[in-house]
Amino acid sequence: MYLDNILQKYSARNSNNEDIVNLKSILREWAHECYIDILDSGSRAKNTAISISSDFDYVVSLTSNCNENSGGLKGIYDSLFSKLSGIYTNVFKQNVSVRIELDTGKTIITSNKVSIDITPARKYSGNTNYHSLYVSKTGTWKVTNIQRHISDVSNSGRTNEIKLLKIWRELNKIDFPSIYLEYLVINNILLNRSKASHNMGDNFWHALRELAKDVGNPLFARITDPSNTNNILSESLTNAEKNLIIKQAKNSINHNDWRQIVW
Repeated sequence: MYLDNILQKYSARNSNNEDIVNLKSILREWAHECYIDILDSGSRAKNTAISISSDFDYVVSLTSNCNENSGGLKGIYDSLFSKLSGIYTNVFKQNVSVRIELDTGKTIITSNKVSIDITPARKYSGNTNYHSLYVSKTGTWKVTNIQRHISDVSNSGRTNEIKLLKIWRELNKIDFPSIYLEYLVINNILLNRSKASHNMGDNFWHALRELAKDVGNPLFARITDPSNTNNILSESLTNAEKNLIIKQAKNSINHNDWRQIVW
């Protein structure tokens, strides 16, 4: 019952539709002749959205030859950041996206700020959902299939456990990329465990215990992107960053009251 209430407390928020319409207009103008589409790519599409993480996630799908001779994917990423920085006040570089924070003054839950992550991506030519993205953390690029991620996660039967772990992550200010967290939960931590709704609490507790392990911790298992096994999700965090997750998981399982773990 308590965890159900936590999920309700942090359920995804709505934003002023006018803000989104204006943003999409700006993105289409920025993409110009490279524009293909704006895709809903993140937690809302996967049914794992929470109010204290990114509220909206979009991929700007661009033509396969966009900016081919003018800085490539990095140039596209930097150009998007510059464009948004010239319009919005709070703009930040993320690993593969650019985040803007809108102060709407209209939300009533925990904050009046709405976060929107925008990822520029070049779509592979032909009838495919594959895109190439710039990775600012490493200065490299990767190929992935966003539609595959949406399907895998939304149909996994693990969306509530994923939301609880994301809430736990945000409350404790832990760096734990969502795509890595999602596939770690689905393909490792909760693999073969019951998907029945009444087992949600047991599964969440099991996940925290697994993340707290000194030996055989799933954070040190190899987790890959099913749409591109060359994209190793488990390498998105350093060992030092993983050890911070372990430290917090240990702290959490030392409590015997859910209210001390998620609140």
